Amino acid sequence: MDGLLLPILVAVAVALPVYGGVRIIAALLDSERKKLKSRLTASATTSMDAHSASAMGGRGVAHTGSVTNKVVEVDPVSAVLIRFVPLARLNARLTQAYPDASLAMFLGFSLGCGFVGLLLAMLVFTSVPLALVGAAAGCATPFLALTARRARRQRALGDQLPEALDFLSRVLKAGHSFSTGLQMMGDELPKPLAVEFRRAYDQHAFGQSVEDALKDMARRVQSTDFAFFVTAVLIQRQTGGDLSEVLKNISGMIRNRVRLQQHVKAKTAEGRLTGYVLVAFPLVMFVLLSVMNPRYAHTLTGTPTGHKLLGIAFTLQMLGMYAIRKITTIKV
Repeated sequence: MDGLLLPILVAVAVALPVYGGVRIIAALLDSERKKLKSRLTASATTSMDAHSASAMGGRGVAHTGSVTNKVVEVDPVSAVLIRFVPLARLNARLTQAYPDASLAMFLGFSLGCGFVGLLLAMLVFTSVPLALVGAAAGCATPFLALTARRARRQRALGDQLPEALDFLSRVLKAGHSFSTGLQMMGDELPKPLAVEFRRAYDQHAFGQSVEDALKDMARRVQSTDFAFFVTAVLIQRQTGGDLSEVLKNISGMIRNRVRLQQHVKAKTAEGRLTGYVLVAFPLVMFVLLSVMNPRYAHTLTGTPTGHKLLGIAFTLQMLGMYAIRKITTIKV
């Protein structure tokens, strides 16, 4: 029985992350079906609201702002999890990185990675403290990937926004309405920006006001540049004015900010490279010493004191990397 225990644990450890990865990939590939189902649900909901309003005496469709809440399809487990504020914030970040992913699926995948890290650390070091460190590292890996994916998507949205505003400005100058401009942006612009504008147009088409649809888009994207754009549109719709010229000015301002950000990034490139070298150097030297003199490295890998020192060293390395990133990251 003891001889079968290790293969069973290894099989479970491999199966859990593979299953979670397959579910995430399937959810991402099945996004079009979910979008179609969401639109059909919203259309049916809007028809029911209109029928109810006409039955009440033709006083108009009530609570149009709630259409968005009715459209969103959340699995029961995630619906319970997002009641807690930290998990609700995590769900918002997850939506920004993977719009069609599920919070429950992500947390399950993270726990599976933690279990794999625990088993691998136990097999390699046979130490409980290092096994816990391995479990923590495994659980943190999906969160790091989520942060990196969210940063890439936010950066892509910011880079595409100036061209999108110029496009909308030309559409307005051609005589089209603002809602038609949103539809054209959702059809013509590249992803991921087109997805956000298409969703905003769908919300408006299904009964929500343009103002509320734009506010929802700004909350989803959480970008200063998007906030400028939405604020300018909301003010113009209340006071009037040449919106196309305003959009052109905002586009120029965003381009100047992007240019300044790239300049700052170039200036801090040396500091970031130094930080990466300082973090990687101890690990590379330890691997080389382990290959050249295994008995020398065994002092750290094969003794309880060495395990504690490795855990302290790893923690200090992560803290140092975090400090270097904070120093070399300048917000513009």
